[in-house]
Amino acid sequence: MPIQTPLSLLSAALLAGVLLASVPATAQPDTLRLSLDQAVALALEHHLGLRRAQLGVQIQEQTLTQERLRFGRTFTTSLSHQANRSLSTSRLEEVAITQSNAQNLGLGLSQDLATGGSLSLDFNNQRSYSNAAYVSINPTYRSDLQLRFSQPLLQGRGRVNRLGQELARQGLARAQVGVEGQRQDLAAQVGLAYWDLVLAQENLQFNQQLLAGAQRLLEYVQVRAEIGTQARSTILQAQVGLAQRQEQIVAAQGARRQAEDQLKSLLGLDQEPARWSAALHLTEGPAVTPFAGDPERGLALALARHPAYRQAQLQQQSLQLQLELARDQTRPALSLTARAGLSGIDSTYQDNLAGIQDNRAWQGGVNLVFPLGQTPAQARLQQRQLEYQQSQLDLEQLRLQLAEQVRNQHRQVGLSRQREEAAGWTERLAEQSVREEEERLKLGLSTVRQVLDAQDDLAQAHLNRLQALLDYTKALIEWHRLTGE
Repeated sequence: MPIQTPLSLLSAALLAGVLLASVPATAQPDTLRLSLDQAVALALEHHLGLRRAQLGVQIQEQTLTQERLRFGRTFTTSLSHQANRSLSTSRLEEVAITQSNAQNLGLGLSQDLATGGSLSLDFNNQRSYSNAAYVSINPTYRSDLQLRFSQPLLQGRGRVNRLGQELARQGLARAQVGVEGQRQDLAAQVGLAYWDLVLAQENLQFNQQLLAGAQRLLEYVQVRAEIGTQARSTILQAQVGLAQRQEQIVAAQGARRQAEDQLKSLLGLDQEPARWSAALHLTEGPAVTPFAGDPERGLALALARHPAYRQAQLQQQSLQLQLELARDQTRPALSLTARAGLSGIDSTYQDNLAGIQDNRAWQGGVNLVFPLGQTPAQARLQQRQLEYQQSQLDLEQLRLQLAEQVRNQHRQVGLSRQREEAAGWTERLAEQSVREEEERLKLGLSTVRQVLDAQDDLAQAHLNRLQALLDYTKALIEWHRLTGE
């Protein structure tokens, strides 16, 4: 019977602990099964930054609504009463104490015009009474009907009054593009984290297979050493190999937990402590998908769909509107005003209204304000012109950057695909090498160290293939994010 060394006892204990830790829980009710699409949908629903950006869109919608309501109608009304009592200061009043009172009712309707002008209709009705002897009509009823119109002829005329709406519409479009950009970025981040976790899980499973192989190798050399066909020193080598596999298992478990936590954070599970402890079960595995992207078509799609470029275009359009507004502010202020009205006065309200058409009045005029010398408006116009030129340069620079990114990403996808093919071939050769070394060991033509080295080469080749496949998948995700396909 072989003597168990302290190292072998330690290895057996570590092996038992690792195997117990790696056995999946069969009765875990809070396992969350997720496909990639489900993970993306869950992240889009719970991501705080995206929800904040969506509120920004609603704020911009309210800003646009405010601008549209600037040209709405306004109704005004007023009602007042005034009473006076004082000692008489004139013999014409023929009273010792004068008393008077007045009631006034006013109604008005106004409309701001999209041309920059305004139109208003006002009606005022007043009743007044005084005990002074010189007042010939007592009480007195007065009514006035006034129509007023004003229109700027140079500064503030026409389309410039609707620029606020267009600027608000541009702001809404930028906010919507920003939300779409955040959605694309979040979907890409979830995809990267999802495949990172898939890689970590597959790497853990493969290391568990290697652990089982190292255990079988240890049992094999122990049996050979028992019957004297194998040197006892090979047992120590097999135990060292088993301990190394256990160490790799621990590292793989740590990498898996870290990848799982990263994906959970993107999914928003940290917002609900009860769901954070749920285990993630990913239903999709890595696969090689075909790629037929074209750099020229990819650039055209990027220029049409990339959020940063679209926002830069919208920002340039907003600066163009601001430039138009600044140019309008440099014009002289020339405005046309007109007013026409009817009025009536009598001792009764009915007679007052009956004679209102007998008293007519109208007034018209032109006002001109012409600045002398340099004005702040002219300096503001020059500033807007420079800002617009700067935006043109920024847009062109962004276009060149996008073109470079699209070309580089297209190249990266191709290289990643080639690496995956080469890594797959290397892994198959490494698997064949392990099988051959194990057969040679049985024939006495190889050593335990050579078998362990072949297993190490296989582990590295397998990890390289998984990493190459993950890099290819990530390159595709980045290509789709850039081009919006």
